[in-house]
Amino acid sequence: SDRSGTIGFEEFCGLWGFLAAWRSLFDRFDADRSGNISLDEYTNALVAFGYRLSPPFVETLFKTFDKRRDGAISFDLFVQSCISLKRMTDVFKKYDDDR
Repeated sequence: SDRSGTIGFEEFCGLWGFLAAWRSLFDRFDADRSGNISLDEYTNALVAFGYRLSPPFVETLFKTFDKRRDGAISFDLFVQSCISLKRMTDVFKKYDDDR
């Protein structure tokens, strides 16, 4: 957070809390307790987060992070995909004058 290029103890604690919150969300949407998120579980998570996205877009996003091509994404890829989606949404909102 201080842009020093290193993580101090307080920053590490913040990061740990951030990841614990994401893990809780992941576990909440991993309905079958497989340890991975399927496309259906992913779709449910995005709806719960308030996103209204077309099924083809959700599938494209999911497939982008389904690195093993086995129809599931792991915790770390789930977090990466959500952060990427948030970034895309923020950029879109910046240029969307009429919402």
